[in-house]
Amino acid sequence: MKNAVAAIALLALTFSAQAYEFEFTGRVTYTDGTLIDVTSGTLLQGHFSADGLRNYSIPLGTGVATFYTFASGQVVANIAGYVISSANPSINIYDNFGGNVEDVFNVSSGYPAIVNGVSHPNGGFGFNLATKPGNTEVIRDRGLPTHIDVSAFDGHSTLNYGYLQRDGGQRGTILAFEVLSVTVVPEPGTAALFSAGLLALAPIGRRRLQA
Repeated sequence: MKNAVAAIALLALTFSAQAYEFEFTGRVTYTDGTLIDVTSGTLLQGHFSADGLRNYSIPLGTGVATFYTFASGQVVANIAGYVISSANPSINIYDNFGGNVEDVFNVSSGYPAIVNGVSHPNGGFGFNLATKPGNTEVIRDRGLPTHIDVSAFDGHSTLNYGYLQRDGGQRGTILAFEVLSVTVVPEPGTAALFSAGLLALAPIGRRRLQA
């Protein structure tokens, strides 16, 4: 009985930790020519981590916006030999916003944005996925989603985009990209806890079969 309680506790701890690694891919739709060999159609891939431990919700429109922020961490992407990175990413989730968009999944980096060692103090890197008014079925809760269906975000105007900027000015965009996929996998620590919980439950299952 004690073993069962311990195993269940491990599994509960796993899910309460909510540690995820987000991986994403994209395709360049615009470049200012700053990055050599990066042209329209060039593919990129990246990742960022989220633990969901620092979050708060505020009323926004007819729904509630949930913001996840991090004391440490990075968003990193690779494109045509260039490494783009920035610290302290945040995830903004809008569930039934009720304004010019309904559901939103947004990733925004902190400052600076670094490209192959070159720092842009006011730069940023991230992407935005949104649904048009009336489509409320994409984000169904206000926590970190375990699955993100990019195709369900039905492009509305220019509200679906990815970007790398040297600053927020009109000519500050280095490149823009469309998001092709976002996948979520448990971080190693979470996976280890989950495995430990399953292993602890295994002898219990065997004893029941032998009874």
